[in-house]
Amino acid sequence: MKVHVTGARGFLGRDVVQSLMSLGDVRGTDVDDLDIARASQVLARLRVDRPDVVIHLAALKGNVPSRQRPVAFFRVNTQGTLNLLEACRRLGISRFIFMSSVTVVGHAETPADESWPIRPLHPYAASKAAAEALVHAYARSYGIRAVILRPNFIVGAIPPPHPYRDNLIYDFVAKVDRRGAIELIGDPGFQREWLHPSDVSRAVRLAVEADLPDCETFMLSANRCTMRELAELIVRRVGCGRVTVDPAGAGFTLISSSAKAHRLLGWQPRVTLDEIVAEIWEEYRSRSGRRREADAATRR
Repeated sequence: MKVHVTGARGFLGRDVVQSLMSLGDVRGTDVDDLDIARASQVLARLRVDRPDVVIHLAALKGNVPSRQRPVAFFRVNTQGTLNLLEACRRLGISRFIFMSSVTVVGHAETPADESWPIRPLHPYAASKAAAEALVHAYARSYGIRAVILRPNFIVGAIPPPHPYRDNLIYDFVAKVDRRGAIELIGDPGFQREWLHPSDVSRAVRLAVEADLPDCETFMLSANRCTMRELAELIVRRVGCGRVTVDPAGAGFTLISSSAKAHRLLGWQPRVTLDEIVAEIWEEYRSRSGRRREADAATRR
């Protein structure tokens, strides 16, 4: 089997590529060697690789950045997906796996499943929702067999020199270490879910192996907890600090059900939230130690 992975050197992409290596010839591209927003580049690269399946992970991400640069987000996330789908159509590539986001449903006070209406709250989510619509359209119009995965928040340690971005657990760890407190904004009872990249990568592999007909969408969820529970877990792991609340802020619950993924893919998350926090804390301490050593060397 030949597989092409976009975003292959990103936070999730590295795990996905590793998880697929035993399946065959796995090739990957990232922003430095393929601009997915340029249709001619996409077609030329896939014409060379001629994969059996395209796994599309490359994207701009983040609520706040998308509000600042909405056009760029739609250019990469939506137009980029269209370019890949069109290249698949023209080259006869019949399988496509798309990494979307649970944020396409907006907020969910009870566990959202795949039948929930699409109600994005920011341009990032809207760009993913629009890309999902394109995947469905190409599946129905051209017979491409597709899988759409909607994970909740993906968090884990990021090896240097890659910076931490959009990692709330890392931000909370840093606040405890530097300020001695985690301040929660809004209702601390808001619930979220946390997925380790290895669990998401396993879902990708299972989707490849399942070879499902038509177009199927799967929610991926794990480690549901309130924001207060998350903050208190981090304080316990770090061994110091406290949790405070600013009730004036806004927030909302976003939880989902992965029952369909359990049923059709046989997917179950394996990494616990405590293990995720421990992994990030160890990486944070390692980075902090290297930073202190570098500062000391500079002073000398």
